[in-house]
Amino acid sequence: MREFQLIEKFFKPLTKSCEASQNLTDDVAKISLKKDEELVISKDVFVEDVHFLREDGGFKIASKLLRTNLSDLAASGATPLYYMLGFSKNKHVDEEFCSEFAQGLKSVQDEFGLCLIGGDTVSAKKLFFSITIFGSVKKGKTLSRNQAKDGDLIFVSGSIGDAFLGRKTAFDRHVIARHFFPTPRINLGKKLLENNLSKCAIDVSDGLLADLRHICEASKLDAEIYSQKIPLSKSAQKFFETNSKIKLTDLISGGDDYELIFAVNPRDRKKIAELSKSLKLDITCIGEFNKSADKKFQITLQDEKNTKINIKKFGHEH
Repeated sequence: MREFQLIEKFFKPLTKSCEASQNLTDDVAKISLKKDEELVISKDVFVEDVHFLREDGGFKIASKLLRTNLSDLAASGATPLYYMLGFSKNKHVDEEFCSEFAQGLKSVQDEFGLCLIGGDTVSAKKLFFSITIFGSVKKGKTLSRNQAKDGDLIFVSGSIGDAFLGRKTAFDRHVIARHFFPTPRINLGKKLLENNLSKCAIDVSDGLLADLRHICEASKLDAEIYSQKIPLSKSAQKFFETNSKIKLTDLISGGDDYELIFAVNPRDRKKIAELSKSLKLDITCIGEFNKSADKKFQITLQDEKNTKINIKKFGHEH
């Protein structure tokens, strides 16, 4: 199908006739914000055979594409507004694929309350998809990587390692779902800001260790985390206990979890427990940030006997 046929049939319905999209009739979108709000923008690119396989199908590819972009907004504490879509097409992008892809986008739009406002397509041998996503925050109120403080506790939402296992097995529905349909923690990010519980967060995309290191470098701190406190799902625990080839360091460096790591002042620990209960979301303290003596901004991983675990791989490298 030609570009404008694709837009008319599959993507114009995703605009929800929102004013910003201009019904996809122009090459630009127009976004209006309230006086006390700021625009938060993020962009991701998915490439065939790197981030997805063509045989995954349009629905799964689209769902993960939009969900992972929403996770960037969650890590800033933003409310989702709109997104723009760019992708390549070739002989494999037929009407069936486009229909499934649009359905995948719509399912996420409906869950998180945002809409498509524009984009572009090109022809190419390999498939790639790119989203630019827009959210809003109160002026001066954004979660950032460089705001952790000496003595802050390190918390992580949900569980770690499921998505890594979801790439390795076809027999556990939970880990497969966590791989293809991650849950961006939008409500958690917003509540952290609204209740003044944190100023520093990042989402776990490249791996818990790799992304935690980004906070350490930006905030100029060391981090000490405890292996026995890292939250694992029942599925991950089972794999970890029964498969000698799977190591904890594999789970915490595997990436694609899209949970939030964030810094909290110790005095607010009880409030985090209350937030966990109200959101019905597990939130676990896994360590603390400390002043860096040698300015190397290192992560120390300790086991239950306080023995240092050698970290060979921190996570995915681009």
